Amino acid sequence: MKSVYISGPYSAPDREGEDQNIRYAAAAAAEYLRKGYAAFCPHTMTAQIDREFNGSKLIGWDDWLTFDLYWLAKCDAIHMLPGWRESKGAMLEYMAAKALGLEILGDV
Repeated sequence: MKSVYISGPYSAPDREGEDQNIRYAAAAAAEYLRKGYAAFCPHTMTAQIDREFNGSKLIGWDDWLTFDLYWLAKCDAIHMLPGWRESKGAMLEYMAAKALGLEILGDV
């Protein structure tokens, strides 16, 4: 089974924009699951943890990125969502995926 990491913007100026980014990522992950991939979607994996259990923000942006890169390194491919070039985190994930020789899918 091939695995894919879903990469794209998470942060947005408001909660509505962030929710939309999470929905886009979840939809992409669902499509890969239907195709038989093991999909890792950090948007859906971390949103509730960050929103409900990280009130003091002890888990910061750098921590989330470290977590994401750990899982990215275990995948066969990365799927880049629209708007990823405007996301600092997604840009770093893209560069890491290139360095790791992963297959790059999506909006490239």
